[in-house]
Amino acid sequence: MKDLSTHTRLTPEQWENRLNRFINNMSRNASVQTTLSTWGLSFENKLLNLTGRVLPAERILQGARAYEYNPCDADWSKEMRGLPLMTSMPLETWLLSHTRRNAEVAHSLLQTLNKVPVGIHLQRPGMMEYDDRQEALLRALQQRVGQQVQMVVVILSANRKDKYDCVKKYLCVDCPTPSQCVVARTLSRPQTLMTIATKISLQMNCKMEGEPWSVEIPLKHLMMLVSTDTTTVPQERDPSVHWWPASTRACPAALKAYFKYNECLPSRIVVWATACC
Repeated sequence: MKDLSTHTRLTPEQWENRLNRFINNMSRNASVQTTLSTWGLSFENKLLNLTGRVLPAERILQGARAYEYNPCDADWSKEMRGLPLMTSMPLETWLLSHTRRNAEVAHSLLQTLNKVPVGIHLQRPGMMEYDDRQEALLRALQQRVGQQVQMVVVILSANRKDKYDCVKKYLCVDCPTPSQCVVARTLSRPQTLMTIATKISLQMNCKMEGEPWSVEIPLKHLMMLVSTDTTTVPQERDPSVHWWPASTRACPAALKAYFKYNECLPSRIVVWATACC
């Protein structure tokens, strides 16, 4: 994937150079020009220049501080380092699942999570060891995960889709519980463990309805945002599956939750697609 990204994740200048090269190649190819002329098509020899609107960067609010970032990078991970989150959810009852082979990796992760300076209060988790087989992992989840469990962190021995799907299906469908999966190899390098643990802490906090940061948007109490997504199921006859987290059936519940936290109903509901494939 890293080698592929060098060809797909291009800068605007690289995209411009490639498009200009493509246009020049077409203009010099007699066969292409003959085909285009039969269709009545032609291309300019250079791209159209437009003046775009540059929006100012948002100020990020985190804890008691506010900071700015470089909008060209769209990354404020350095600026937020060492600051408490906007809203930290205490993690009192949770499970850390691992194989016997990865017991040391699990303890290293736990020690590092307690050192992450984001303000999350962590109680010691229940350590859940499982045999490195999909059915054993599922059985361990069925035996240990109950309604009182706030979060399940699963350290997978390898990047296996079947085991990941097994965890997510059970903890999303059969026994809805926030979960976080991580591959053991990702945690094996001590020099990057703090960075990885920080990202895991942020994801865990968000999955428990915590807020990492906020921005100054003057539309408070006016708008409810609803995301939609599209995924693919190759084995189905219709591979495109479209889902809406706040669908017609769930919309009243979403509005009640909005009213609970904002003490008013939204005057606007904005729906947007997070992905298309």
